Amino acid sequence: MQKPSVFIGSSSEGRPIAEAVSTYLSDDAEPKIWTDQIFLPGRYPLEVLEGELRTSNFAVLVASPDDELVKRGVATSAMRDNILLEFGLFSGVLGRKRTFFLCPSDPQISLPSDLLGIIYATYDAERITGGVAERAAAVQDACLSIREGIREEWAAILHRREERLIRLQNSQGRQAIKRLYAVASRFRDTLVAVQRDAVAVIADRPGFEQVKSRAADELARIAESCAEDARMADAEEELKALQVATNEALLDLPFPEELSIAGESSRQRAVDAGFQAITSFLGGGDPVRHVKDEVETEIRSRMAGLRRRYSEWWDKHAAPLQGAANRMQDKLFTALEKVVASEEN
Repeated sequence: MQKPSVFIGSSSEGRPIAEAVSTYLSDDAEPKIWTDQIFLPGRYPLEVLEGELRTSNFAVLVASPDDELVKRGVATSAMRDNILLEFGLFSGVLGRKRTFFLCPSDPQISLPSDLLGIIYATYDAERITGGVAERAAAVQDACLSIREGIREEWAAILHRREERLIRLQNSQGRQAIKRLYAVASRFRDTLVAVQRDAVAVIADRPGFEQVKSRAADELARIAESCAEDARMADAEEELKALQVATNEALLDLPFPEELSIAGESSRQRAVDAGFQAITSFLGGGDPVRHVKDEVETEIRSRMAGLRRRYSEWWDKHAAPLQGAANRMQDKLFTALEKVVASEEN
């Protein structure tokens, strides 16, 4: 489990207290004392504190009685002004639930009137001047309450983060599902584009194969661009199956040789039709009508052959294509149901 980061600030005189606090909090947090290579020479203190505000999840400010404050003729113990400043900065950014004041049990520290009534922990001032063990004992009760406060608030922070992550994932999931719904149409459009582009190469079988090869590359590009969406929707297998079915149909698409007049047989039929037209003319017939009839017969024959081959091609690939598309839609519907359910919980 990720540990929260805790900034521990104190005066130079209060450093031993800060070190004892750091030791107690280290099991549940990542404490960082202000003396831990933070305020280095050449660095502006406020800029350093701004950096700590961005990276710290909690703050503990140790108020030690280092100064004497005289108000209306009455002298009282007071903390250093920089500790008050740091408390104001951290409580303003992190909030009061994530900023802790640690004050001595005696003497009582003088606090500004605006801070009267705030809840703070206290350490045993009489034992703080002893050795390491005594200092640890002096802050034990205070650190137990601070540690409990950090645990509760950190658990709440992690819960809020998880909720935000779920909302973000749901939003991203909806967008992923929406994009994936369009994949089948994009694959279909690629098949249509191949047949359209084939018109330009009806007399060029190698050119037709190049058109299909480019279309296969486009299918792969579309699938790759949707890979992350498919992962989010748990539809990677369905996307792959749809790509494979479309690619197999594409590569099996027959060359429309019936639309081509190239080749020896076609040229011979044209020559024969010419001779027959001349014969018709010499015999008193209508050569134009004769040629027209021959052309219409040829065209009907070619189109019938093309329709037959394309029907066979479609009969072969329609079921795999439709099945892959249906499985993709079913998977996306299930993914959308999960998104809606998680939003309602």
